[in-house]
Amino acid sequence: MDLHWINDFLPTFRCPHTHQPLRWAEAEDLQRHGRAADEQALVNQDGSRFYPIDNGIPVLLPQES
Repeated sequence: MDLHWINDFLPTFRCPHTHQPLRWAEAEDLQRHGRAADEQALVNQDGSRFYPIDNGIPVLLPQES
């Protein structure tokens, strides 16, 4: 699935919990959150919050700790 459109909006995306900027999840972020190594997702700047991409749409809902 083509997710390049997210790059255009990524500078405006913020974590709904911490208000930190979001970035693409890297391998260590995925591992920390118990996710598959090939999953595409976003995380907040410090990597503490995880936001999956479901059918090409980032799910930016607040999460419970």
